[in-house]
Amino acid sequence: MRTSLTYWRNFRHPVRSIHVALSRPTLREHPALRFWVWAFLLNALLFLPFYLIPVPRISLLPIQHVYTWQDVLVRREWGDFFRINAEFVFLLTLWVFSVHRRLGRTRVLSAGLVLFYTLTLIYHIYAAIMIGVYHTSPNLYSDYAFIIGGIHFVLDALHVPFYVYAIAVTALLLLIFIPAVLLRALLRVPRENLGTGTRVLLLSMTVFAVVQGVTYGIALSDPYMEVHSWSAELLSNGRAILQSRRNVADITRYNPYADHNYAGYTLPERPNIYLLFVESYGRILYDDPFYRDTYTSLMEEWENRLTKQGWHMASTLSESPTWGGGSWMAYTSAMFGVHVGDQPEYLALREKYQYAPYPNLGRFLHARGYDYVWVVPIVRELSAKEEEANRRFYGADRWITFKDLDYHGPLYGWGPSPPDQYTLGYIREFARSHQGPLFLFFLTQSSHYPWVPLPPVVEDWHTLASASFEGGSLSPEAQKRLSFTQTRRNYLHAITYDLNMLGDFLLRLEDEHALVILMGDHQPPAVTARSDGYATPVHVLSRDAKWVDRFAGYGFRSGLVLEHPTPTMRHEDLYDMLVHVLAQKKKN
Repeated sequence: MRTSLTYWRNFRHPVRSIHVALSRPTLREHPALRFWVWAFLLNALLFLPFYLIPVPRISLLPIQHVYTWQDVLVRREWGDFFRINAEFVFLLTLWVFSVHRRLGRTRVLSAGLVLFYTLTLIYHIYAAIMIGVYHTSPNLYSDYAFIIGGIHFVLDALHVPFYVYAIAVTALLLLIFIPAVLLRALLRVPRENLGTGTRVLLLSMTVFAVVQGVTYGIALSDPYMEVHSWSAELLSNGRAILQSRRNVADITRYNPYADHNYAGYTLPERPNIYLLFVESYGRILYDDPFYRDTYTSLMEEWENRLTKQGWHMASTLSESPTWGGGSWMAYTSAMFGVHVGDQPEYLALREKYQYAPYPNLGRFLHARGYDYVWVVPIVRELSAKEEEANRRFYGADRWITFKDLDYHGPLYGWGPSPPDQYTLGYIREFARSHQGPLFLFFLTQSSHYPWVPLPPVVEDWHTLASASFEGGSLSPEAQKRLSFTQTRRNYLHAITYDLNMLGDFLLRLEDEHALVILMGDHQPPAVTARSDGYATPVHVLSRDAKWVDRFAGYGFRSGLVLEHPTPTMRHEDLYDMLVHVLAQKKKN
């Protein structure tokens, strides 16, 4: 009866219950074992947010073979729980070696350890969200605008069911509750009973962390480093904040009317121009052997087919202002002729040019008789205020949205959106019936992360409008279950689908003098890292050879495949470049 009452009391107090469960006789009799069990679990939990979100290339256990000492002691390509948090180890060392100090000083160390742990865990939840959801490095100055302005848009795009929110909230509560229990258990370990071996090992780990900090400095903010430092994370974030503030100040002072003073430029000819941005079309297709052969074979095949149909083409690589996400910053940079590298810059630019029209590429062409058309096929709509702000900012004459597409079939992917085959078919039909010179912008959707499921390919694009195929988006749970290899295959399949749809669009385009520009927005997330660079392929195509030939002076090389893929331009160079190509003027 007495035993039953004890268990009942423990059941009524969850913290006590867990503490009792974790404090079995074996652990109570071995304080060193208790210390290392709690210390290991607490250290591992600091990295748990990166796994739960999930962040690319993070796993519970080391899943790759270790080949060099650098993989063990410095950095591994896959993150896992077997990392050391420098500050946590340092504070533990102080706490253990302060056993003979005054009680007040010990309490300060204990309180400091708890405070540090809590703040670090909260920061890692935030960092994991930014890296895993937004595919960007933490930057509090930029992230405030992202989270406040875009979290609803992102969550809506993910199609997360209600129970997932409930699970997420429960997981966050557990992420706070469990460390609290473990910290309490750790701080109750009798430090005076810890042996010399524990102290020597703990001191060695501290020395190792200090040496790594001195050697690699701010690089310890990288979650893939063996020694990870919260101080380095804060320093990295602080530097990013300062740089963002400088960038915003620069872009606010920027005078596009002076930089893009093309008032005297005339266009002897006015070909239809199609600026088609290709989602997640990055240089990794050249650099990674996993993709290279498939990609280059596909592009060589399209080059041969298009050449037989009278097309001429040239290609290069361009440095995007963004990596892994933020497509709007990539195409805004190209259309506006200015580097827009983060959200605060974009918002500052958009706010400044709400009522004073920015002289962007579309407005330049509109002033010379073009009809400036913007195609947005995604189902979700921005708020009326955001929609109006975007329309004033970009200044298109006509917006073709989902409602205009007359599409009633299944929806796919991030948007969600109709299949790109359908939207491109609509664009081709629209262009055929359009009168006068046309400048049309479109960003593909089917190659947007997470790349599955893909739409079917049909002979007649019209049939997709009422097709009975199954659409939908991959749930966050399903995304987590995908292996890295499968994610890479999915990306390859998705980009192959879009390149095939674009090739088919060109073959069927009944426009002898059209100038088509295919441009990647950024590198694909999840399968690349920032160290893979920011470059994306760019192709110019026309049945009129003179348009393509004029790009040779800007580093473009004949064909769709580059023998030596090297960036020769930046996205923000496109505006100026295209103006000079069309006006037949050499850039001064």
